[in-house]
Amino acid sequence: MIIVDRIINAIAVCEIDGAGIADIPVSSISGDVREGSVLIEAGDKLRYIVDEEETRRRRTDITERFNRLKARGKIT
Repeated sequence: MIIVDRIINAIAVCEIDGAGIADIPVSSISGDVREGSVLIEAGDKLRYIVDEEETRRRRTDITERFNRLKARGKIT
């Protein structure tokens, strides 16, 4: 899985399968790319597409986890 960690100067710094980091030009990514976006390869490993469904699923999961921790008083 390729996840955008941050975007700096039109370069998406991405974590790849939890094993490494890669710099991908934002111009090579189709879709609304932001921090936390999940990318899929578009066939040739030079173009990427934002996986909107997986990105949304992950954001929902993270928000729910955060809210549970907050409700238990673990974070403020």
